[in-house]
This record gives sequence, C-alpha cells and structure tokens, in this order.
Amino acid sequence: MTRLSTYVGISGLFVSIFAPPLAAQGSGQPTPHRHVARRALAPRKVTSAAAGTAASTGAAAPAPAPDSLQYDAGSNTVTFQLVAGGAGAKSPFNFNGYVGGEATLVVPPKSKIVMRFVNADGTPHSAEVIADKDPMPNMGAPEDAALPQAYTTKVTEGLPQGGKDTMRFTAPDQGSFRVFCGVPGHGLSGMWIRLTVDPAAKAPSFSASK
Repeated sequence: MTRLSTYVGISGLFVSIFAPPLAAQGSGQPTPHRHVARRALAPRKVTSAAAGTAASTGAAAPAPAPDSLQYDAGSNTVTFQLVAGGAGAKSPFNFNGYVGGEATLVVPPKSKIVMRFVNADGTPHSAEVIADKDPMPNMGAPEDAALPQAYTTKVTEGLPQGGKDTMRFTAPDQGSFRVFCGVPGHGLSGMWIRLTVDPAAKAPSFSASK
C-alpha cells in the first residue's frame, strides 16, 4: 500500500506540472473567428458631362439672334437680318449659321418683307429668293428671282466682307422658296435656307427646319 500510494502521488504531481492549463485548452466552446474589416469599393461615378459627351453626335446649329427677326403686325411687315458666312457654323457657306436648308423663315401671307443682308465672311456672297425646287441653279441672276426685287445687288459676283444691302419685296398668299447665295457654286455648296409663306401664320418665325 505504501508503494502504491507513493506511485499515485508522484503521477499526480507529474500531471499537474506538465499538463497545459485548462483555459489554454479551451472551454469546449467554439473559438470565435477574427474578422478583418474590409473597406467597400465605392461605385465608379459617371458625371453628367461625360455622359453627355458620349451621347452627343454633333453640335447643334446656333440659335438665331433674338433681334434677327422683327414684326409689325399693324403694317404686316417682317424685318429679317440675313447674315452670310456667320461664325460658328460647320461651313463658311451658310446663312445665319445654317446650311443646306437647315432653317426656315416662315412669314404670314401678303407680308411686306424687309430682308437686311450683311456679309460677315471674307469671301464675297449675295442673296436671292428662288423657287424651292431641284435642280438648284449654279448661280443667281436678277431674272431668276421667284419674287420681284427679291435679290441683292451684285447677285452673281457677290458683296465683299462687310458689304450690306436690303431686299424689299411682298410675299404671295402662300408658297415655298429658297434664299440662296447667287455667287457661282455657293448655293450648290449648301448656302441656302428656306422661306415659307404660310396662310395660317399669324406672325413670322425663324427656326431649324423640321
């Protein structure tokens, strides 16, 4: 019995010295995982300017100046500023920034039209009202005007830069016409806009053609 007691005592002492602490072995509960916080990536923001650039297919024609068109209802007089070779257009062969019939001047029937022409380009230009039909003539001539007196001076050779002239003529009851540059080749290069006499129009308008 003495030897057995001695053996048990020595064994218990050995276990208590070399066995790891109970806390170090765990309490039987699952060891919680250590979570590492991750910063979420912010979504890429597309600015409206960038989106607009991507959607854009080209620059719009410039809007007409607010004082380019005036109307006196009492006398049924339409006053229009016609600018040849205006800046900001896609071609120097333009009227008020428009080419190839992109814009239309609509006037009431029987209106008295005062069309003030000015050449803002370094190349000579002119203006003449012709019939709205194809083929378009290569050059202008007074005898080819669709309405009496509806052409500038020097309709074929053109007025120099800064040159001015005023066309005064009366619109018919209705009709479609073209205001084109009479200098050879200019009209065929796109230098023309539309003139429409609309029986339903109560006032004139000038805007991009539909």
